[in-house]
Amino acid sequence: MKKIIYLVVTIVLVLAFTSARSTVTTDSRIGTKAPNFTIGNDSNVVTLNKFAGKYVLLTVWSSASAQSRLDNMRYNRLARATAGLEQLSVNFDRSRALFAEVVAADSLDASTQYYCEAQDRKTFEEKWGSHDQYNTFLINTRGVVVAINPGEKELAAAIK
Repeated sequence: MKKIIYLVVTIVLVLAFTSARSTVTTDSRIGTKAPNFTIGNDSNVVTLNKFAGKYVLLTVWSSASAQSRLDNMRYNRLARATAGLEQLSVNFDRSRALFAEVVAADSLDASTQYYCEAQDRKTFEEKWGSHDQYNTFLINTRGVVVAINPGEKELAAAIK
């Protein structure tokens, strides 16, 4: 009898610890409504809602992550070459000066690149769940995430 009680208690504890609630208040999974955000400073503010009715590639990146930096460059070029596709890049570098240097060095379209200030990071990460995960999200004209890290073929098929 003690073994059965011990087994039941163990199973309950395992389930309790493995199914703990996430701190992410909204998410960015495929099929979900993309959570809105506002980032920038007084002279350069952007909200995701500004792109309502358009296809958007939202890239979250940092120069500390070589792969996310390369992905941002690739998606920036794809967005420039694809009619009907807007790019919005959110950067998490440690300083605005570093961000500006990287944007220039990588020949990025500066009008699509936004530095996420420290005071905006927590809110952005809570909404998008991007704690040290740098991804690119394809958001359709209805504001729904339809792909994460899409390839060129996937982009072309989605935007048709």
